[in-house]
Amino acid sequence: MKIDRLERININDSPQWVLIRGKNDNAPLLLHVQAGPGLPIIPEADTMEKMLHLEEHFLVVYWDQRGCGKSYSKNTDASSINFSRLSDDIISCVKYLLKTYHKQNTNISGYSIGASLALMAVAKQHDIFGNLFLVGTDVDIPRANSFAIEFALKKAKELNRVNLIKRIEELLNTPIIDTKRFQQRAKILTDFRGITMHKNYNQLVFSSIKNILFSKSYILTDVAKTIKGMEFCQNALLPEMDTFNLFDLITSIAAPVHFVHGRHDGVAPHDITQSFFKQIQAPEKKFTTFENSAHMPHYDEPDKFAELLISECLSKNKQYN
Repeated sequence: MKIDRLERININDSPQWVLIRGKNDNAPLLLHVQAGPGLPIIPEADTMEKMLHLEEHFLVVYWDQRGCGKSYSKNTDASSINFSRLSDDIISCVKYLLKTYHKQNTNISGYSIGASLALMAVAKQHDIFGNLFLVGTDVDIPRANSFAIEFALKKAKELNRVNLIKRIEELLNTPIIDTKRFQQRAKILTDFRGITMHKNYNQLVFSSIKNILFSKSYILTDVAKTIKGMEFCQNALLPEMDTFNLFDLITSIAAPVHFVHGRHDGVAPHDITQSFFKQIQAPEKKFTTFENSAHMPHYDEPDKFAELLISECLSKNKQYN
């Protein structure tokens, strides 16, 4: 039986929205944990399905997290937007899904900071999770911030973009702790193909706006909420991100983990993630480099990404047919 259900649920005293879609309610669960801070994933559902076709094989859950997108509320306490609470929210969301759909565990695909949060959640409580896919994981953000500026500066010098070089140099010794600087850096990195190999910043923003405006799960007031939520979440979480380092937080997890990383990632350095992969202990771990991808391999090489998720999850889920 086809499932297409938009639900408002209570997660740790915070009303949040989830969209669950799939072709078969016997299929395993797959929860997407969004990138960000503040980037909603429910409006991306149609684009993700068009590119990845995961709803053929999973009950796919698209979730606008606390303070974000459709889940934004002016009553949300900014102090609740922190790594500990957001990772707790993942655990609570998964428990709700398991109870509602009568499953033993949930597969997770986390993106960028969503990958970091997913890893933290699994480290806290592993028994409710199946396979963990970490895409473009933010591992050591202080080092990554320096890498990102150096990446952009090198590209600008190669192209002799004098004015742009000056703007990048102004960011060199500036902490990325508010939405204005975060967006400035995001524009530069995206235009240099450090986010995705196929779109510049304006194209990526246009695509996101289009998805928000035409999402069947969003109403007109959700558009304004999404804009407010982005700034709200970024200003709340960026100061904590500025010192975030998974090397200091997690050395082992008790669940299968698969790191997925673009070779040309301009945000999360490939070599730092590889170093973390070598350090972390897990019952099963893998690392797959996407040679033609930047920070978004699920969009840069969607066929390869979908095949990886499907083969890894369904080979361990023999009861599904």
